[in-house]
Amino acid sequence: MTPFKPMNDAEIEATVQAELPWLLERRQAGERAAAEDTVSGRLRRAVKAMRQPYEQVCQATGIPFQQLADFMAGGQLASDSLDRLAAAAK
Repeated sequence: MTPFKPMNDAEIEATVQAELPWLLERRQAGERAAAEDTVSGRLRRAVKAMRQPYEQVCQATGIPFQQLADFMAGGQLASDSLDRLAAAAK
C-alpha cells in the first residue's frame, strides 16, 4: 500500500481545474432537470427546498448517495426510491 502524500497547492489547483467543467455541467444539468414540468422535476425541486445535505436525505430514505446525486442531476430512480424520496420531501 502506498503511503498517503498530501497534495501541494499546485496539485490541488490542477485537480480543481480538471474537475471544474464536469462539475459545472452536472450543476447545469441538475438545474435543467429541476425545471422540468414533470413529477420528477417537482420532486427534485422539493428535495432542494428541504435544504438538507444529500447525506441526510440518503439516510432518511435509504437511497444510496450516488443514486440520489444522479437523480438530482437528471437521472432516473426506481419507483420505490421515488416513493421514499417523496415521503421525505413532504
